[in-house]
Amino acid sequence: MLKVLIADDHPLFREALQGAVAAVRGDALVVEAASLGGVLELVEGDDEFDLALLDLRMPGMDGLAGLVTLRKVRPDLPIVIVSALADEDTVARCLACGAAGYIPKSLGRERIRAAVEQVLAGGVFVPDAGSLAVSTRPVPKGRVQDEPFAKIGSLTPQQMRVLELMGEGRLNKEISYLLSVSETTVKAHVSAVLHKLGVASRTQAVLALRRMKELQDVGS
Repeated sequence: MLKVLIADDHPLFREALQGAVAAVRGDALVVEAASLGGVLELVEGDDEFDLALLDLRMPGMDGLAGLVTLRKVRPDLPIVIVSALADEDTVARCLACGAAGYIPKSLGRERIRAAVEQVLAGGVFVPDAGSLAVSTRPVPKGRVQDEPFAKIGSLTPQQMRVLELMGEGRLNKEISYLLSVSETTVKAHVSAVLHKLGVASRTQAVLALRRMKELQDVGS
């Protein structure tokens, strides 16, 4: 049986997505969540989900950071972003972070159904140019994959948590206490973070995290 996770903080849109899924597979089992925390709780205890439809701006997402976190927890799970944001730059960033598709909420029910069907068949759904606004934000030099958020996307969930705590100014001893691990383990995580981000210091790592958040430009 097809099992789909629909995550959106608006009940009416969850209902609309459920209708689109039912139009593809009438026997599909749909599970709902209204926050990233709810999503993580569900997927960490259940490896039978076949697809996740994820709102980019629901509580806890913190823009692309939420997508990166979920991808690390369940790298095998196809994740389709569903969002009111509909510009080329946002779509490109989500796909670079591993999304299996991007569905603007402005699409009609039939097109949303077709998008769900395409992803379930193993494809990647990208809306046509006519459905998207042209981004007015300057495009950074280099490929999307070379930007800070893509490098941060290589971190494990625990390494990401360590980086976030570093960003709060926490020392290794404090991080050790908060994560219930030894300081030696924290030091190993810090070293791994610096290596993956290609930086030489904690300060540079924190700056990379801040840069990622600036590039997201998708405030909660």
